[in-house]
Amino acid sequence: MGDWLQAIDAWTHAILANRFVVLTLGGALGTNARYLLGRWVDEVAGGRGFPMGTFVVNATGSFLVGLVAVIVLERLPPSQQMWYLFLGTGFCGGFTTFSTFEWETFKLVRDGNFAFALLNIVGSVLVGFLGVILAVAVAGLVFPRR
Repeated sequence: MGDWLQAIDAWTHAILANRFVVLTLGGALGTNARYLLGRWVDEVAGGRGFPMGTFVVNATGSFLVGLVAVIVLERLPPSQQMWYLFLGTGFCGGFTTFSTFEWETFKLVRDGNFAFALLNIVGSVLVGFLGVILAVAVAGLVFPRR
C-alpha cells in the first residue's frame, strides 16, 4: 500500500510541476467560478439592466489578483512562484482577465509610469470596445440577420 501511495504522490508532483497543467487547472476552476458567481449575482440582483454579475466578478477578480500577487510574488520565496501561475494567471485569468489588467496598471502607477497607466486604462477600454464594435459589424456581414 505504501508503494502505491508513493507512486500517486510522485505522479501528482510531476503533473503539478508542469506549468501548462497548473495553468489549465487554475483556469478551469476560475472559469467555473466566474460562471457560477456571475449567474448567482445576476439572479440576486434581479436583472435590472446593469451587468451586475460581470461587475462583481471583475471587482472580485481584481481584489484576488492583487492579494495573490502581493502574497505569492512579493512575500513568498521564489520556490513558491508556481502558486501564482495556478492562482494568479490560471484562476484569476479564467475568472476575469480584467484582474490582470488592473494589476498591471497598478504596477505602472507604483513604478511612476503614470502616462503608461493612463494609456493602458483608456487604450484598453476604448480599443476593447472598438474591437467589440468591429466584431459585431464583421459578424453582421458574414452572418446577416434573416
